[in-house]
Amino acid sequence: MYLPSDDSFLLRDSVKEYKGKSALEIGVGSGIVLKTLYENFKIVAGTDITFESLRYCKDNLPNNVMLVCCDAASVFRYRFDLIVTNPPYLPDEEYKKRFHESAIHGGHTGIETTLRFIKSAVSVLSQNGKMLIIISTLSDVSKMDELIIEMKLKRRTIREKKLFFETLTVVEISFK
Repeated sequence: MYLPSDDSFLLRDSVKEYKGKSALEIGVGSGIVLKTLYENFKIVAGTDITFESLRYCKDNLPNNVMLVCCDAASVFRYRFDLIVTNPPYLPDEEYKKRFHESAIHGGHTGIETTLRFIKSAVSVLSQNGKMLIIISTLSDVSKMDELIIEMKLKRRTIREKKLFFETLTVVEISFK
């Protein structure tokens, strides 16, 4: 289970500004973002590939939060007003492969998991919906920008946090 850190708190604080009917979190981890979504949305769902995270959330969140063990948003057909994720974003460089951790390493350039999450989420995002995603300066975000253009989406920066080794950014993605 991914324990809350600077990125989790940054996303949680960003989510506080959004309200609506339905929200989905991809990769619930400890549930701190999901808890905030529950305070601002009528229908709340969360996914994770780690059963331990889902069990923890089930034990610590209200019973009417829907929790699903799946990859990204793959099982949903329902359209959400807000979809949020703090995907694994660290590059999985050759020397780090010995210590690969799926909760933090997002692929060779760090952005591959993020791209997969965007592709999955956009299919269940309502026409006026928003997607909030954490990205890092350690990842190759140019690939994400290319995907956003290709999918005819738009992106804007919501908030940033500078750390000594990277800058974390919450981006909002929506339809044009």
